[in-house]
Amino acid sequence: MNRGSRVFRFRLMSGVGVLVAGIAFCVVPSQAAHANTGCSAECYVVTPAANPATAGAGTGDVYAFTVTNNDKNETLESLTFTAPAGFVITGASGPGGTSVSAVPGSSVTLNVPGEPTGSTFAVSVTALAPCVAASSAAWGVSGVDSRGETNEVGWSSSPLSVSVTGRCGLAFTGQPAQTAVNSDILTGFNSTGSPLAVQLSDANNDPLSQADFSASGTQVTISIEANPGDGTLAGTTTVASSNGVAAFGNLQIGQAGVGYDLAANAPGFASATSAFFTITGQIQACGSGSCSASQSTATTATSATTTAPGDFVALGLGGVTFACNHYISVSDTADFGIFNSSGGSVASASAIATLTISKPAVESSPRPLLFWQVCYGSPTPFPAVPGTSGTTVIAGTAYHTGLLLPCILFSRAHPAPCLISQRYTPAGAVQLTFVAFGDPIWHG
Repeated sequence: MNRGSRVFRFRLMSGVGVLVAGIAFCVVPSQAAHANTGCSAECYVVTPAANPATAGAGTGDVYAFTVTNNDKNETLESLTFTAPAGFVITGASGPGGTSVSAVPGSSVTLNVPGEPTGSTFAVSVTALAPCVAASSAAWGVSGVDSRGETNEVGWSSSPLSVSVTGRCGLAFTGQPAQTAVNSDILTGFNSTGSPLAVQLSDANNDPLSQADFSASGTQVTISIEANPGDGTLAGTTTVASSNGVAAFGNLQIGQAGVGYDLAANAPGFASATSAFFTITGQIQACGSGSCSASQSTATTATSATTTAPGDFVALGLGGVTFACNHYISVSDTADFGIFNSSGGSVASASAIATLTISKPAVESSPRPLLFWQVCYGSPTPFPAVPGTSGTTVIAGTAYHTGLLLPCILFSRAHPAPCLISQRYTPAGAVQLTFVAFGDPIWHG
């Protein structure tokens, strides 16, 4: 209310009383001149501590304001701050005796004690920036004074604007573990453990607060990134996040492969990639004794029987590529492993393995008949035919490679992967029998 109207009202009240005062109040000129920005003399001026401000995507920040009472006749009853689009207000504070409306939300109201004319008090509002910023990023402010007027609060100049910086991201906090084809990929070996978990994080890589709008309902999609076995991902591949986490409990891949990994994506978020994992053809429980596993394709058949206890054996064909020096491969590659109950490799365990190369594959091979061999790869170094040794990296693991030496060169006291025999079957196939240790790979 302007000063002229206040003087006029006082004179009427002193001469003819309340009735005339009411009439005078009805004819007071419009308060339109008291705009929400560039407040004039008799109002409550809100000044931000920083203008413009910046906020990291998904992070919480405290926005400080000072409020000055320039009104000689009324006091401020309440002050309401409205956050920019997409921001979430999680708290606010003012001078002693201030009460705050419920949070979180897009706005907050502070009921403030009466402040004398000319006084200045501090207000702070805590808000979370969105992961995906809207085009509008300006704060709003309004208030109610002791006469119920709602247009006497305004910014000292322009509204506080906020620029959202950085980008929210995703991270796998539950990593995929080895399992068999068409089995649920979970965090534990052989489809045990918990669902795969993707955490939503802010621009500082900290988990998003549950109050943040992005923490719940953001659609997270999983896909295959590295695809050594040319597999297809089945199951529920898109999940809405809940409290900052998206969980995937029924993903499956139908083709064996060593070195699969998964990608997680969500609109407006930086993507994430999982750790490497293996999909094998089968996982056979052994208990405390030995057991066998076998796999076959059109050109290759392979089997392995453990000679030392192990909880599980895993065997698969395909989905991995490696080579030995001075050797041309013909068969598909086999991936084998002897594992304990938690999926750890039992490196000291061994198996008797066979690799059978079909007659058509044998006939199509250019190699001389005396040179059928096993090209073998292992994370542990082993003796190999001179000139055939090498190394290769598969799914982040370094493998030592080479052709197997005959077993007659090794004693029982110093066993090693080695070739037991090679022969032609009556059907015209080539069968290689050898000793395998730990979790190797091989082909013929």
